Amino acid sequence: MNTVLLVFIYTLFHPSIPTTQTSNLSQLNNNKKMASFTTPTILKIFLIISLFQICLGVRKLSEVVEEQPQLLKYHNGPLLSGPITVNLIWYGKFKPSERAIISDFVTSLSSNPSSPSLKTQPTVAQWWRTTEKYYHLASKKSSLSLSLGKQILDEHYSLGKSLKKKQIVELASKGDQKYAVNVVLTASDVAVEGFCMSRCGTHGSALSSTKGKRSSKFAYIWVGNAQTQCPGQCAWPFHQPIYGPQSPPLIAPNNNVGVDGMVINLASLFAGTVTNPFGNGYYQGPAEAPLEASSACPGIYGKGAYPGYAGNLLVDPSTGASYNAHGENGRKYLLPALYDPATSSFSWVHFNAEARRLVGSNPAAIAVPIPQWPSSNWQHLVNLIWYGNFKPSQRAILSDFINSLASSKFVSPQPSVATWWKAMDKYYHLTNKSSSLVISLGSQILDESYSLGKSLTNEQILQLASKGSQRNPINVVLTSADVAVEGFCSSRCGTHGSDSGSKLAYIWVGNSETQCPGQCAWPFHQPIYGPQNPPLVAPNNDVGLDGMVINLATLLVGTVTNPFGNGYYQGPKEAPLEAASACPGIYGKGAYPGYAGDLPVDATTGASYNAHGVNGRKYLLPALFDPSTSTCATLA
Repeated sequence: MNTVLLVFIYTLFHPSIPTTQTSNLSQLNNNKKMASFTTPTILKIFLIISLFQICLGVRKLSEVVEEQPQLLKYHNGPLLSGPITVNLIWYGKFKPSERAIISDFVTSLSSNPSSPSLKTQPTVAQWWRTTEKYYHLASKKSSLSLSLGKQILDEHYSLGKSLKKKQIVELASKGDQKYAVNVVLTASDVAVEGFCMSRCGTHGSALSSTKGKRSSKFAYIWVGNAQTQCPGQCAWPFHQPIYGPQSPPLIAPNNNVGVDGMVINLASLFAGTVTNPFGNGYYQGPAEAPLEASSACPGIYGKGAYPGYAGNLLVDPSTGASYNAHGENGRKYLLPALYDPATSSFSWVHFNAEARRLVGSNPAAIAVPIPQWPSSNWQHLVNLIWYGNFKPSQRAILSDFINSLASSKFVSPQPSVATWWKAMDKYYHLTNKSSSLVISLGSQILDESYSLGKSLTNEQILQLASKGSQRNPINVVLTSADVAVEGFCSSRCGTHGSDSGSKLAYIWVGNSETQCPGQCAWPFHQPIYGPQNPPLVAPNNDVGLDGMVINLATLLVGTVTNPFGNGYYQGPKEAPLEAASACPGIYGKGAYPGYAGDLPVDATTGASYNAHGVNGRKYLLPALFDPSTSTCATLA
């Protein structure tokens, strides 16, 4: 069982969703804007990211506001109870000061609230008490009492510096195997199978080696120090992520990025261990990659969190460090939100409240007017600039999608692409403007000879976009699978922006099929990070192009609602959350990290989709943030 700190998001990915009461949609005037978009795997991020959504209990995943069912299902298995010792197995080199950070954290979990050292609230123990609610739901008495047990040092790397899962279990077996949780902590120079790829740590169970007639299991946890290997993945928000919004990192409360990151992961895995110790407790999704009490709410540490922003946190005036909980011996820690089964919301220690919607309860009061496009009553052409080799059948997939947006008649059967696009009208209504935006397919320009080479910069993308019409256009540059573009697959799957005169709006989307399909063509390909559920069958039988449709749809929505960087968005202007990117990884009702949602399936091909287009096409389109209800609205 894995925990992956989705950064976004989009991390983050991936890595989703402003919830602050003061989350006004920002307005800023600049001559040249470019907004980056990263797909759900950034669900990685975000997924690490972008996994962030599902813990928001009042955030509805359909067009109709309805009560959320319990997110984490109880599978009738045992929960940890009674006095449990936590044994720490230190593998590799750790300074005494580093060991003290984690041992103090373990001690803080069961601290007496009246302890003289814990006069300052909130505390680690308060955070931990949320797990008691799972026992109440299961009609079990919460008699769990954790205490720090043995600390075993293996500073000589007895199994080497590259470990397999079975070797982690072998190390965990060195601790007591009865009434214990054995925690293996690997140093920053130790490589572990799956570390920095699909996980930052794991928890599980193994058969006890205790002699006797009856075999029993013991619970174990492994967490790695990511400081030198992948701090952007496994020590966020104390280090900038590789993917997603590049907000400045926070200062670690114990001045140790690697170990403070380990505390976050260890805290998440502790919550998973006590509520799902043997794989049949509380979780959602596949048993091999479950969402648990903490992993259901990745990237949330305080009120108002959204992808790339950990939330409103306490700040130490002396060190500038961010934290949300006090521990023993004057320690401060940053702890993740826990899913509260009693309220179907996330709970964090600094603030404890029900999840809030993306913006305030009165969106119209905080709406920022959409700037009028030049001659806004005119028709806007979507010109396609095809850079590299695309088959005619591939070009038809995207051109049919554009024609489906502009279809004057809603196609039958429903739901249709045009129905999905109609949601954009609501942004105009909020500003008391009639929706006069009409788009249609314009010219298609082929550059099959790679006139600028096969490695492009942002400036060259704008140069290519300028080849299209300059009269009220949206010029879309589409790069083939063998073209590398600055930032592609590392921080984005596409971008939208405008020229210096704010007259030309443009979009770029790359074909990720051979470079990063797990990032930019999810859910049609397994992600590199996060839950490894089987990929869906692409509706047009082309993973790369169907992934491009998702990204193009997202960026078209961002373009019409924030064409010049001063329309509707949230967060930093360099990496804004917009109408579609605010809902990453959501395609149907019931979506959660690693699961796109309940979708229609073509009976003939087995393909998943949620919208019908012209010429019999089917497409999978992302959820859109509905400003009238402050929810993520899906077609399925």
